[in-house]
Amino acid sequence: MESKIIETTYSQLKKLKEEILSCVDQTNSNQSIQNLQAYIKLRSLDLRELQNHLTNLGLSSLGRAQSCVINSINQDILILSKLLHIPYTQSQNDLDVLNYDDAKNIMLKNSEVFGKSDTSFKTKVMVTLPSEASNSPELISKLITNGTSVFRINTAHDDATTWNKMASYIKEENEKQNKQTKIYVDLAGPKNRTQPIIKVFKPFKIGSWRNPKLVEIVPVSNQEVFTKKHEKNTNNPVQATLVVSHDFFQVCKSSKKVKIDDFERDARQCYIIIKKDDKIFLEVNKKITIYENTTMEIKDENHKYISCFYNIEKLPQDIKLYKGNQIIITKQDILGASDYSYENVVYNAIIGCSNKEIFPYVNIGDDIYIDDGKIGCKVLHINEIGLVCEVFLAKENGTSLKEEKGINFPSTDLQIDAITPTDEKNFEDIVEFADIIGLSFAQTAEDIKKLQNMLKMKKKQHIAIAPKIETKTALKNLPLILEKLLEWENHALMIARGDLAIEVGFDNLPYIQEEILNICEASHTPVIYATQILEGKMKNNLPSRAEVTDAAIAQRADCVMLNKGPYVTDTVIVIKNILRQMHTLFQKNRQLFSICQAWKVN
Repeated sequence: MESKIIETTYSQLKKLKEEILSCVDQTNSNQSIQNLQAYIKLRSLDLRELQNHLTNLGLSSLGRAQSCVINSINQDILILSKLLHIPYTQSQNDLDVLNYDDAKNIMLKNSEVFGKSDTSFKTKVMVTLPSEASNSPELISKLITNGTSVFRINTAHDDATTWNKMASYIKEENEKQNKQTKIYVDLAGPKNRTQPIIKVFKPFKIGSWRNPKLVEIVPVSNQEVFTKKHEKNTNNPVQATLVVSHDFFQVCKSSKKVKIDDFERDARQCYIIIKKDDKIFLEVNKKITIYENTTMEIKDENHKYISCFYNIEKLPQDIKLYKGNQIIITKQDILGASDYSYENVVYNAIIGCSNKEIFPYVNIGDDIYIDDGKIGCKVLHINEIGLVCEVFLAKENGTSLKEEKGINFPSTDLQIDAITPTDEKNFEDIVEFADIIGLSFAQTAEDIKKLQNMLKMKKKQHIAIAPKIETKTALKNLPLILEKLLEWENHALMIARGDLAIEVGFDNLPYIQEEILNICEASHTPVIYATQILEGKMKNNLPSRAEVTDAAIAQRADCVMLNKGPYVTDTVIVIKNILRQMHTLFQKNRQLFSICQAWKVN
């Protein structure tokens, strides 16, 4: 019985090898491209039964053959031929294919795009720099000291002056510390974001009878100050600022009390004036609400002085959406607002989309997600100003619609270029200092080719290219994207899990990220594992158990990206410790190869 299984397995392996070789371009001298082609063919077949037979025979099940596909099959064929006493002579082509050690050396060399490898673990750490890093090198210095290998500069924020300051600080610190910390720059790409919302004054409360609050009175001549309530901050005893006329402020200097409109009680509340170091405050021991038409009054024996408030801070209107609401996502320059009337129909809200190119590609029935998937809606119909959608996903008590939040179109094939005119301008500003350029929303091999040509024009072929995989279209085109990428000496790929999760569905993300890691291993392409890594630790200094486990998976990648946060240095130390421990434990696990559905297989 066992002899029959051995014979069958031997025949299946030889047939498998022939099928795979027929799909490999053997005239292409790039061994990584050849191995990628072999892996793609391998994943177009259901091999689970064959893998089980190989495991039962004590042979390699091919479950970790990604980096050297043909060699792995050859080794099993060679062993089975000896068990069957069948003469089998390996051809020169068999002997020349990549073996595991060769593939490992290629991968180690390619991963140096993130810096020289640490002997204790392979995975480098990338940190996204906040805007304030341009004002002082201290944060950069501390992060380099604690083992950051790559800094990320995001051109979706700040400007060329800020980016250049960050880059100069990194280079200065590299010289001081004798390090080679790399600079990764993201081109923002055609990011779809919600547009500005109409600004309104939001009434706010001041005062407390239990714990009287201080409110500062400021003259309108101080144009930098706004009438506003301050965020709760234990270091700031002032609850709010009220800006009054210059004459009224002068009267306050010689007065002891002031009255403020209290519309809830249809009265004026009286407060004591406090003078400190040429500043004027009120001790507010009664709670009232400040409205746009609230006034202040001071009376003496002969006069009554009244002032309204100036420099009133206006903030985006609060827009809450509920399941069943109808909204318009508009292509026109209309400010976002609630209760928007169009053609005698009142919609619950209207919001603009920053990228006007997408509208011709959207169809009735397509799903749209806003703000990292917090709001989900479906296109009901399309009119002259945009897309009429019905909300199907929102919190029971409503979800706020905000400006500058991402919009995803997972049901729509958006055939738009990854490099926008803005990116082309920003490219000119960053090309002199970038070590790696991240290509956001890369979807086709043509997107990669365009950036390659831009770098060739500048004679900057040493700069690495890293497409970010974050759409369904990119996923389907991933084999072609990788082939084009492999034509460039220095390259990497980012699994941008934020937008990708919305595109493929959160429940599908673990499977998809594993498939991307596998195909990148087959092409010997270094991987950046990104989005919300140790987010709780970064923001609150306390990671969840799930975050720690997620961070451990990053050991599969060559680089892990951390975002911004107040505890970034501590987070770098923690994740390096996690990666170091995982490196000592990680073993190659056998995988079962069913037919891969993640990308197109030709």
